[in-house]
Amino acid sequence: MNKLKVNYERRARYYLSATLLSSLFLFPPTYVHATSVHGQETVEDEDKDVKTSVTVRVVSEQSQEPLIGAVVRCEGVSNPSVTDIDGKCTIKLKRAADRIKLTVTYVGYKSVTRVVNVPDSRMITLQLKDDSKQLDNVTVTALKRHTTVLQQSSAISQEALEKGGATSLAKLLETIPGVSSISTGNTIAKPVIQGMHSSRILLMNNGVRLESQSWGADHAPELDYTGSSMVEVVKGAECIRYGFGAMGGVVLLNDAPLPYENKKIKVNGNVNVGYDTNARGFSGSGTVETGYKQFGLRLHGMYTKGGDYHTADYVLNNTGYNTISFSALAGWQGRKLTATLFSSIYYQRSGIYYASKISDLSQLIKRFEYGRPDPETVKPFSYDIKPPFQQSQHVTLKGELKWELNPNHHLNLTLSFQENLRQEFENRKKTQWSWIPMQDLILKTYKFDVLWQAKWKLWKMTTDAGLSNTYQTNFNYPGTKQPAFVPNFAALSMGGYFLHKAEFGRLQCALGMRYDFRVLSVNGYSSLSNYTYYDDFKLYSNFTMSLATHYQFSDKWDARANIGWSWRPPDINELYAIGLQDGSYWVVGNKNLASERGYKLVLGTKYRNTWFSVEPSFFFQRINSYIYDHIGEGKDRFHNHPSGKYPKFIYDQDDVKLYGGDIEATVKPVRGLTFVGKGEWMFARNLTHNDWLPFMPSDRYGLSATYELPLKKPQKYRSSLSLSGIYVTKQTRFDPDKDLVPDSPPAYFLLNGTAELRIGLPQNKELKFMIVGDNILNALYKEYTDRFRYYAHERGANFSLRTLFKF
Repeated sequence: MNKLKVNYERRARYYLSATLLSSLFLFPPTYVHATSVHGQETVEDEDKDVKTSVTVRVVSEQSQEPLIGAVVRCEGVSNPSVTDIDGKCTIKLKRAADRIKLTVTYVGYKSVTRVVNVPDSRMITLQLKDDSKQLDNVTVTALKRHTTVLQQSSAISQEALEKGGATSLAKLLETIPGVSSISTGNTIAKPVIQGMHSSRILLMNNGVRLESQSWGADHAPELDYTGSSMVEVVKGAECIRYGFGAMGGVVLLNDAPLPYENKKIKVNGNVNVGYDTNARGFSGSGTVETGYKQFGLRLHGMYTKGGDYHTADYVLNNTGYNTISFSALAGWQGRKLTATLFSSIYYQRSGIYYASKISDLSQLIKRFEYGRPDPETVKPFSYDIKPPFQQSQHVTLKGELKWELNPNHHLNLTLSFQENLRQEFENRKKTQWSWIPMQDLILKTYKFDVLWQAKWKLWKMTTDAGLSNTYQTNFNYPGTKQPAFVPNFAALSMGGYFLHKAEFGRLQCALGMRYDFRVLSVNGYSSLSNYTYYDDFKLYSNFTMSLATHYQFSDKWDARANIGWSWRPPDINELYAIGLQDGSYWVVGNKNLASERGYKLVLGTKYRNTWFSVEPSFFFQRINSYIYDHIGEGKDRFHNHPSGKYPKFIYDQDDVKLYGGDIEATVKPVRGLTFVGKGEWMFARNLTHNDWLPFMPSDRYGLSATYELPLKKPQKYRSSLSLSGIYVTKQTRFDPDKDLVPDSPPAYFLLNGTAELRIGLPQNKELKFMIVGDNILNALYKEYTDRFRYYAHERGANFSLRTLFKF
C-alpha cells in the first residue's frame, strides 16, 4: 500500500471514527478504581498528578503511521478517549497503577485488549494489525468523503441512498438541515441550499462538474445517485475549489474506490429493486465490481418508470417519468501512478401536468384561485407521456491520472467531455406540431484540469494549486418551427487557484485565492414576430478568496468558521431567454445583466458525547446584482400566446442579503433507540426595494425516531423501525403584490416511516427488505417554492417496497 493510499485511509477513518463516537454507550466500561493488576498502589503524594496520567500512542503495525480517531478504553476509567492527529490520547486514572488494562478499537484494524506495564515515561505505544475483512467493508463508505473539518458539510450515507429508488436527488437531500428543493411538477426538482439553487449550486459527479441545460428551476439535473456510495453537501461558498457559480454550496456524488490489490479475481455487487404505490412506479439498479492485482472495474445500471401520480384527492395526468442510466469505471494502480477512466450515459423523459393550458384570462385567474384541476378534466391513470414533456440525454467521459512525484508531492491531471441533448415539447395550436420539439439543444463541454498537491513539515502545511480550462458550445437544431428559447453560443472559461492549509495545535486554518474569466460569443433572434437577428459578445472576470478555520476545543467539542467571496456570471437564459417554459409560464431574459458578486459567512459548532450530539450552524450572505425572475406588472403580468394565456416572468437583478441557520440534535437514551431533531430557517431581503425576495423556502422542523429491534441472532438478523415527521411553516415573508395569488399555501405536516429487515447470508452476502412510506397520512398540501402550486397540490401518500441483495 503506497503512502498516498495510507494517508487517504487515515483521514477517512478519522471521519468515520468520529461519527462512531456517538454509539460508544453501547459498550459501557466497568466502573472500578484504577489499581494495579495485583492490587498494589504505587502512587506517591508528591507526583500524584504525573503518576495518574498515561499517554497512549496508537500506530499501524504495517506502516508505523499514527492512527487518527482510534478509541481507547481503560479499565477503571469511565469515559473512553480518542487519539488525535498524532495518534495520541491522554488517560486520567483515578489512582496510580503499575499496570493497566487497555482496549483499542479502530475501523479497518483488529481490536486489541492488553494488560501493559506503565513505564516511567508514562508513554505506551500500541500497534494495530490490519484486518483486511474489516477494511474491505469500510473502504466503500469511508474513503469517499471529499470534505474536511474546515467545511460546513453533511453527508447522506449509502444506507439512506438505498431507500431512494425513484425519489429525485433534490427530495432525498431534504433530509439534511438547510437543504430544501424547488420543483416544477412531479419529477423536475432541484436542490436548494440555504435559499440558493440552479446554477448557484454546483453538482460534482465523480469529480466532474455537471454541465447541462440546467438553468432555472425547470430542468432536473441529469444525475444517477443510485451508483454513489455517499452524497455530501457543502453549505459554504466554495468557488475557490470548484470554480465560479458555487455561491450557495456544492453537492458531491462520490463513488467508492475500485477494489485493487486482490490476489485473485473476486466479483462483488448489489441489486436493488422496488415498487412505488404512488404513480405505480418500478425502479431497479445494479452494480458489479471486480479487481485483480493492479486492475479494477465497476459497472452500474439504473432504470425507473412511473405513470400519473396522485395527490391526496385526485390524479394529475401526464406526470409520468422514464429514466435509464449506465456507467462504467475502470482503473489501474501502480506504485507511483493511478489511472482511471469513467463513462456514463443518462436518459430521462418527464411529463408535465398540462392543466395550465387555458385560453381565457378570466378562466386562468379563477384557476389560480381554485388551485386545483377542474374535476371534469381529470382522466384515468395512465403511463402515457404526451406534450408538454421534457426529454434529455447526458453523456460523460472522464480520464484521470494521479502521479506521486514523491511522498510529499502529487500531480493530478483530469480530462473530461460532456454532451447534453435536450428536447422540450409544448402544446401548440396545431396538435400535430406538438410532437415537434420547441427546444432542441445540444451542449458540448470540454474540460482540462491540473492539480498539484504538496505537504510540508512546518505546521503540517498542505498546498493545492490548480488550473482549470473549459470550452463550451451550444447549438439549436433547426426544424422547431419557431425561434430558439436560448441562442447558440460558444464560451471559454479559464481559472487558476491555490488553497493553503496549516495546523497550529488544535487550530486549523485554510486560505484560498482564485481568478476566473469567461468569454461568451452569442448569436440568435430577439423577437418572435419579426425574427430580429443579433450577434453579441460578453466578457466576465473576477477574483475570489476564502478563509476557513477549525478549532478542536476537546474530543467532544469543536467549532468552525468559513467566509468566502464568490461570483457568478449570468446564465444564457437569464440574458437572452424568450418563450414558453414547461407549458405553464412565459419567460423574458435581460441582456444587460451584470455578474453576481458577494460573500457568504458560515459559522458552525458541534458537541458530542456517548449519548448526545448537537450541531448548530448560522450563515449570512450578501450578494450584489443578484439575478432573479419575478412576475411582471400591469400589461406585462400575462402573455397572450396562440396556445393560451400564461403568467409572465421577467429577469431582473438587485442587491440582496440572506441570513438564517439550522440545527441538528441526536439523542440516544437507551440501547438501540435514537432520536434526531432538526430545524432550519432563513430570511431573504431585497435591499434595493426593501422587501422580501420571492420563492424562498419557508421554515421547517423535523423529528425522527429509529429503533433497532433486538433479535436472538444479531449476527444473522438485524431489523429496525423509524418514524419521522416534518412540519413546514406558512411562508409569510413574501410580497403579495408580486405573486399570482395574494396568499401563500398553508403550513403542512408530513409523516414518513421505514421498516427494515437484514438477513446475513453465507460468504458475506446480505439480503435486505425495506418498506419506505412517504406522506403516510396522505396530507393535501402545497409547497411555496413549487411553480405548479398555482394549478395543483403535491404528491399524496406513497409506499415503496424494496429488496436489496448484496453479494
